Amino acid sequence: MKKIKLLYDAIRSPYDIAHVIQIASALDCEIYTAGNSIPFDNKKIVDKIRSWNITSYPKVTHFETFEEAVNTLRAEGNILVGTSGAATKSFYELDCSEGNIVIVFGNESSGLTTYKQSLLDDLVKLPMNTSVDFLTLPVVTAAIAYEINRQFYF
Repeated sequence: MKKIKLLYDAIRSPYDIAHVIQIASALDCEIYTAGNSIPFDNKKIVDKIRSWNITSYPKVTHFETFEEAVNTLRAEGNILVGTSGAATKSFYELDCSEGNIVIVFGNESSGLTTYKQSLLDDLVKLPMNTSVDFLTLPVVTAAIAYEINRQFYF
């Protein structure tokens, strides 16, 4: 069965993590974290998830470094696609139907560094009105995860 795979680098906001868990639970995604991401069993996160009646977490794998995550996931045959507002390619140009793509998100405040972007196979952005500078991490996660789900099953 195809799985939506999402990698987060140094995700620190309990609020954002709770929303990522909600989305990942709804779509049965696999979540990967790297670097100094806070643990998903953080009390604030757990309390928020419980308040939404979510009874089980998606699979979460943590890597000590971003490089370890990239190397491990690539060795497993995955293509790593980063998200960046500066990317020239639209996410909607990406064919996710094979199921071997990991979507990579930077941290909430600064995104993926240039160095980390250079480690990835491709970069994409969500097209949006030029009056908006950025979308929050949970919003981007939902938009991308649901599009991948659509490509997998519809």
